[in-house]
Amino acid sequence: MSGFVKFVVPKTPLLISTTIKHYLNGPPKPSWDLKFHLVITMLKSMLQDTGYQTIEQMQSISARPLPVPAGIMINEFKINNKYRYEAQVYLEKILKPYEHVLDTDWKDLKDDGILSEWVQVPNDDWEEREIRKTILYLHGGAYYLCSKGSHRNITSSFAKKANTRVLIIDYRLAPQNQFPAGLQDALAAYLYLLNPPKDAGFEPLNPKNIVISGDSAGGGLSMALGLAIRDAGLPSCAGITCWSPWVDLTVSMPSMLDDTCIDYLPSPTEGFVHAESQVDIEYKEKAAAFTAMIKKQNIGPKIWHDSFDRPEGRIQMYAPNEGLAIPYVSPMLAESLGDLPPLLLVAGDGERLRDEIVYLAHRSAEPSKYKGPSYNAGKFEKSPFQTPTNTTLEIYEEMPHVFQMVEHVSTTKSYERTVEFINRVTTALDEPLPPSSFNCVNGKGEFKPLKEYHNEILKWENVGIVPSVKRKEFTPTSRRLTPEFLVYTVLLFAVFVYFL
Repeated sequence: MSGFVKFVVPKTPLLISTTIKHYLNGPPKPSWDLKFHLVITMLKSMLQDTGYQTIEQMQSISARPLPVPAGIMINEFKINNKYRYEAQVYLEKILKPYEHVLDTDWKDLKDDGILSEWVQVPNDDWEEREIRKTILYLHGGAYYLCSKGSHRNITSSFAKKANTRVLIIDYRLAPQNQFPAGLQDALAAYLYLLNPPKDAGFEPLNPKNIVISGDSAGGGLSMALGLAIRDAGLPSCAGITCWSPWVDLTVSMPSMLDDTCIDYLPSPTEGFVHAESQVDIEYKEKAAAFTAMIKKQNIGPKIWHDSFDRPEGRIQMYAPNEGLAIPYVSPMLAESLGDLPPLLLVAGDGERLRDEIVYLAHRSAEPSKYKGPSYNAGKFEKSPFQTPTNTTLEIYEEMPHVFQMVEHVSTTKSYERTVEFINRVTTALDEPLPPSSFNCVNGKGEFKPLKEYHNEILKWENVGIVPSVKRKEFTPTSRRLTPEFLVYTVLLFAVFVYFL
């Protein structure tokens, strides 16, 4: 039985009961149709059930490529490791203040290049255009899941709607590859676009034709890449678009623990739990030994807050606790978010990451006013990057994390707005951009001012401080297809058919 069938078949009662509830009690939010309700319910259930699978199994399932959509052409290739080595030179320079809390394994390349793919409409005239609009897309997946192929629905939509080519890469994933391996790969892809090899099929791109884009962890990585490009003194891209970016790995903002959220993401008290495997054992042993070494050697300044010290181990698989405040790990905590290319930040009003996205937007648009966590006091004044960043924040009402994966009127509006942003920042005209803006978008696509609780978050005093929460214990239950289970399924299906 395939992995997909093994997952879906036991979910049949859930799908049926959700459908019944949808029609009897109404959807969780007025704008959710049945399809949207079912997909979000399935996503939530899947993420709650990670304890039954190993990290490797989750990675394998989530990385499966989607079929190539109609009217789209995919060209797979590898970006040569020479671009990784070039990226390494830049990263070693900007990461020097943090090198005492970083493992050096990221420099040990175990493959011969970065698996990548171009996503485009067949027979386009992209090579002949004066403005060769290009999106460098970084996929989401909590830094340890998914792949270039798993996000073809998004990259293909951008290729069609924005009349552009999209480059998406398989950046190295945690826990097998720790920070900054993923950032190194993302920077390597950017350098590839600026100076491609002779057999690449295109001439070097003007960075003002490139938009960096991503969702969730890929959105956070997009922001980290923008900071790295700025700090390394490289030519800036035209803009950065982020859907539900994960920009605070300290999970310090209130919405992360708000159980009234309609999100499918688990709260920090639930987290992502996995069945033990060799990868899991090796990662935890190595992480514990590395943390012990950091504490014992006491080399370099303490760049972490006391709340980061956790006897139970790593808070995130992506980076050590001692490195969570590194700006390229948690961009929301950067000393300054000024002097970045124009930003489009999109969030769902019902998602757990909402508050960190709101806070990051204000910090970028008004860097002198919102200066980050208390333990970074005084660092902004020393930063050379104090010019406000042109920032557009859009919060879509009634929407969960990366709602653009599912058909909805808000999805349509979000795509329209993102394409408008891409076209605006890549145009050759010297017209000034509209000023920074912060808006809610309702189910009709109408723009409204931010709500009071959105602005209240700007007064939050525990920015970048890991909350004191205890993770719930995972208690597995049987997943076997027992006779009782089958009878239950048939009965529920009968009810389901009746109500149809």
